[in-house]
Amino acid sequence: MSVTHVTESRVFSKPVENVWSAIRPGLFDWWKSAVVKSTVEGDSAAAVGSLRKITFKDGTLQTFRILQLSDLERSRTITWEVIESSPALTYHAAVHTIKVYKVTTDNTTFVEWSSDFSTGADTAAVVEDSRFKKREAFNDLAAYLK
Repeated sequence: MSVTHVTESRVFSKPVENVWSAIRPGLFDWWKSAVVKSTVEGDSAAAVGSLRKITFKDGTLQTFRILQLSDLERSRTITWEVIESSPALTYHAAVHTIKVYKVTTDNTTFVEWSSDFSTGADTAAVVEDSRFKKREAFNDLAAYLK
């Protein structure tokens, strides 16, 4: 099975603590143009293995499992996998990671969002859709942080 990797990044003019506090819960409530509702399943929202149910504006319902959550200062990171989707995805699996770094020269924040997709459908379409959604999400995050 081959893997397709997509990465987008952006610098936000806010301190790293502000940006990380928005991203860390993994609920995407800042992604106003795409997410309608997000909930945590289970007892511990902060635990690796915890689940998120995300309802998107297009009606898609996805369940994410948190694979990594790190508050280390040098690399604040959240990683999740899509374990369920309705309607079904056009690829077999997807793992997403958002890393948040402090830019020390001006107290801004560098955010990198990468995704690995196991191919199973139109790879070019999956890559372009992923790029578009990440850019859209970054625009929403910037507005949320104002």
